[in-house]
Amino acid sequence: MIHRLFRAVVASLLLSASFFASAACTTTGACVSAGPRLASVDTTKSALLNPLLGGLLGTNLNLTAADWNTLASGEVNLLGFLNVLQAQTNVSSPSQALTANVTLGQIAAALGVQAQAQANTSLTSVLYALQSQLGSVGATVRVGDLLQLTADATTLTKTTINSLDMLTGLIQLYNRRNVLTTPVPVGISGGALGMLGVLNSLQLYAQVIEPAVYICGPTGSRFHSAAVRIKLKLDLVSLAPVTDALVIPPLINKASLGIAQLDVYVEVARGEGTIGTIDAVNRAVTLQVQPGIADVYIGKIPDAVFFNRSRTLSAADVDYGNIGSLVINDLVVAVEVKATVRGDAPFVPPLVVPGPFPQTRTVSTSTAFVTNTVNSLVTNLSLRITPKLSPLTGVLDDLVMPLLKPLVTTTLTPVLTPVLTGVADPLLQLLGIGLGQVVVTVNGICEACDEFKLQKSADKANAAPGSTIVYTIKYENSGTTTINNLKIADATPAYTVFGAGGCGTLPSGLSACSVSSKPAAGAAGPVEWTFTGTLLPGATGTVTLNVVVQ
Repeated sequence: MIHRLFRAVVASLLLSASFFASAACTTTGACVSAGPRLASVDTTKSALLNPLLGGLLGTNLNLTAADWNTLASGEVNLLGFLNVLQAQTNVSSPSQALTANVTLGQIAAALGVQAQAQANTSLTSVLYALQSQLGSVGATVRVGDLLQLTADATTLTKTTINSLDMLTGLIQLYNRRNVLTTPVPVGISGGALGMLGVLNSLQLYAQVIEPAVYICGPTGSRFHSAAVRIKLKLDLVSLAPVTDALVIPPLINKASLGIAQLDVYVEVARGEGTIGTIDAVNRAVTLQVQPGIADVYIGKIPDAVFFNRSRTLSAADVDYGNIGSLVINDLVVAVEVKATVRGDAPFVPPLVVPGPFPQTRTVSTSTAFVTNTVNSLVTNLSLRITPKLSPLTGVLDDLVMPLLKPLVTTTLTPVLTPVLTGVADPLLQLLGIGLGQVVVTVNGICEACDEFKLQKSADKANAAPGSTIVYTIKYENSGTTTINNLKIADATPAYTVFGAGGCGTLPSGLSACSVSSKPAAGAAGPVEWTFTGTLLPGATGTVTLNVVVQ
């Protein structure tokens, strides 16, 4: 008898229940962004980030390189951020928070609250400091114009968003939505850019022609980076090449050339992508991505034309721009140039991005894009001098111009390369697009998971033969999605027989419960409870199983 009692008690401790439902986990999509993803921010990038993003807003930003690094590494839970934004905007769901009009200060505050909930104190501090700096930016944006959700918001529980990505994307959106013309240009010293040997300073103009779109959606969903135009008005370290080749006896006895300025215009069309396959088992997402076409101009384009978002630029919009002066004998004339390079978009093969997420990839059409662009610019360079050297006969012009063009191109080539690689390309990369490239990040896979918990307890620790043990099985939907077609299965333990089965009080959402399968009274075997209705997230209930110890 003692032996049997011992075995019955052991059976009660080891007894476990199981359940059946419509699905355990369903993959509904992936969250993908084509935008900035900086691994680290050095002092040069910091020198660009403050004026670039501040210029797009028409205000001043003053964060240190350490602050930017904190933002660049600051991942916040996406659903948590939307829940905070929901509370801030007093709407009824995270999805509605996406369509609420909010200031960038509110965005920074919501990110800060979520960072604090994740115990990331350094990120919280930077976001709250940024919130105060954005206080003067009063116009609003809608997060849903940047982050387009076709998946249910509740599937984002394991998806993060980068703080800097979110802020930069929303600043692009703000510029497109609220800034009709380009803001006042921002001045940056050549020393701050590490280009003392090339630049004294530059004036930066930037405008978003089309903001980025991030996506959380199924296969076939499309996303894209921003389309951006920038103008760089360069004050060059004065260049005075040797001009011996221009001295042509007896017509020319002295000549000098000075190049001190250059205007460079860059327009990058949006980089586009489509979500291909989503492999939830191997945690991988396949994307088809195409970087935007980059066009580069030197010369002069009126600001009213270049920063007109509704206008498509063409080579006809480029006029000659002054780059310096030429002295022939005692006559001083202006040297003016113009050139246009239209980018191309070669095919890029599908990109497979494996987990864990987030994972970032840079998709490039060509590693030699800048070199090819510079070569094309100098090859396509058109040159003129004003006024003409010989207004009446044109003799000097005919002699000087064929000699002057190679001199100018030879002088500009070593300048254009560092300007494009050291200024234009880094500026664009801070916005998630580069010359011939786009940065793509898979932030996570959207999954609707049935997180179901069962907990079993007995009404007594010891039971003698002939007595009854009452087992209570508590069930709980601890996930974020509803559970349909719920069944709970159990069995009488060894050395016991079935006595009775019962359903406790049903939680809201479940309409009925029955003991749909059971052994005959006094027999052993499986027991099953079947429910109708839906078990809502957070809902709990109980069923009971009475057995008699033999």
